[in-house]
Amino acid sequence: MSKRIAQTNYEIIVFSDEWDGLPFSCKHLLRHFLPDVPLIWIETIGLRSPKLSLYDINRAVEKITGWLSKTQIRQRVLPKNLYILDPFQMPYNQVGIVRKFNKQIVVRTLKRFRHGRSKRERVLITTWPFIGNIVGSLDERLSIYYRIDDFSEFPGVRKHFVRQLENELIEKVDMVVASAENLAQLGTNGKPAKYLPHGVDFQHFAAVAKESNEQAALQNIPAPRIGFFGLLNSWIDLDLLYQVAIDHPEWSFILIGPSQLSSAVVPKAPNIHFLGPVSYDELPMHARHFDVALIPFKINPLTISVNPLKLLEYFSLGLPVISTPLPEVTKYKDHVLIASNPKTFGDAIQKALGETDQNARISRQRIAKSQSWSEKSLELRSWIEAALE
Repeated sequence: MSKRIAQTNYEIIVFSDEWDGLPFSCKHLLRHFLPDVPLIWIETIGLRSPKLSLYDINRAVEKITGWLSKTQIRQRVLPKNLYILDPFQMPYNQVGIVRKFNKQIVVRTLKRFRHGRSKRERVLITTWPFIGNIVGSLDERLSIYYRIDDFSEFPGVRKHFVRQLENELIEKVDMVVASAENLAQLGTNGKPAKYLPHGVDFQHFAAVAKESNEQAALQNIPAPRIGFFGLLNSWIDLDLLYQVAIDHPEWSFILIGPSQLSSAVVPKAPNIHFLGPVSYDELPMHARHFDVALIPFKINPLTISVNPLKLLEYFSLGLPVISTPLPEVTKYKDHVLIASNPKTFGDAIQKALGETDQNARISRQRIAKSQSWSEKSLELRSWIEAALE
């Protein structure tokens, strides 16, 4: 699908992660609706109860600072027709009275925002499973649950309660769109779900793939460099990484991204290098110096529904990829080396380091180029506009 769909008179209300946060699929997908379809982006708080961890304390400070500094929010430079609303909300969304309070605040905020603006039909899209009580309260003509994770399996949440909330949401929305086939089949109560796998911003990564300038953070890290980028959380198999690193001290392992892990569980070895967060703009300039890229996820009820964004981003760079057997990754088994334990992981890295076939690199980039976010966005847009007819 390459033909651009004509502008229509609707706007989209989005409940998802923060626009300026980590790169995430909903932002990648919906930014291509701009500027002809306005996006009203509601920055909500999550479902997990905050704890006295450094990560949660920093997040709380950021949210409170944002609520108190509305002048800074108004001064943000945003794409045309993107509106970001960050209403005050209470944490502990799993408590019924708190959810009711937060709903009232969100509904009131959107009513004030709409006052005096030209009326458009409304479409609601959420990636969060806990806003079923809001669906139907915003004068929307169409509601969509964009299902990107099995939230009931996330660490720190009440599994059965989240399932209950998600079932309520699925029952109320008009359409379910899933980023993984397992999510399209998992607990949809008989409601058919559309499968929309992730795309990639191919040029963002491929355009720097042949640059030679080495980033300062990498200059003292010897090759070969075995790299990973993404959020470091409990679903990353750090024990696997540690064992491979110990078995192969001649390789350098580079981990890029923010961490939600305590320092006690982070593996420590002379050839494991944590570079911390890198902006999305600078990420390709770091990752292009990897020799091999990794997706070392644990295999568990959470990750079998994951569609890792990084796979096609690695492909865009042309990098050979080693992954544990995630269902969405094994679909590319002819182009990815699959391994599940330290021995097979090490063997796969060794094989990837010996790759000399440029056609393999070209094939990976060709796959990535065919899976652009703009094309995925057009597919979603066609479903929305067909439903609005």
